[in-house]
Amino acid sequence: MFNLFKKSSVAASKSRDWGFVQTDIHSHILPGIDDGAQNIEDSLKLVESMYKHGYRKMVATPHSSEDIYPNDTATILARRDLLREAVLKEGIDMQIEAAAEYMIDERFVKMVESGEQMLTIHENRVLVEMSYLLESPYLHNGLFALQTHGYQPILAHPERYNFYHNSLEKYDELKEKGCLFQLNLIAFSGYYGKHVKKVASYLFEKGMYDYVGSDIHHIRHTNALHSVLQSKIMSELIEYPFINGNISL
Repeated sequence: MFNLFKKSSVAASKSRDWGFVQTDIHSHILPGIDDGAQNIEDSLKLVESMYKHGYRKMVATPHSSEDIYPNDTATILARRDLLREAVLKEGIDMQIEAAAEYMIDERFVKMVESGEQMLTIHENRVLVEMSYLLESPYLHNGLFALQTHGYQPILAHPERYNFYHNSLEKYDELKEKGCLFQLNLIAFSGYYGKHVKKVASYLFEKGMYDYVGSDIHHIRHTNALHSVLQSKIMSELIEYPFINGNISL
């Protein structure tokens, strides 16, 4: 009885913030570059909120896609530097790095096949995504191209791909193809709906996630993060072997 009480107390003390995650590998905090922060003021509000939630390292991952957000490396790094300067000026002790959340589309496949240097989360790991409605027709070519060029794909928020919800075996196939999975934390708040939450729980219970990220775009997302801190899943999240802590930035 005493040991159980002690373990519960430790978990409760740790769950006051997200410090145990160490590095947020997925965020949209760069100003005016995608559907996240629209200006430097928005960026600073998000960074400050994440700091208060225990984070000390963040990797900004703006969308990079063929049509809507054709962000290239130079554009992303320039916005990263702008945010770094603003964070330093405001005295917020947050390490800011940058990569990208690449849409698996024709442009992406051509970039990889041409040998273009990809922005990575850590070492050779590249964050990729698809539409939530349809599996990308370039999925298999994109994954193959990445791996043959020495990269390992991290699939962002697999729980959000509605087209897999009734075909859960597809997740096993993606893992077999070498995909790492990144959980969106706020899926457990119900922010994306009950079906996404259910699939997130399924993948979590099967131990299929490798990384965890916030995917914050705005303050509503940080509010959802806060609600997860108060939820029953927190003790399990703390014990789960996410590999965010292995990232050296």
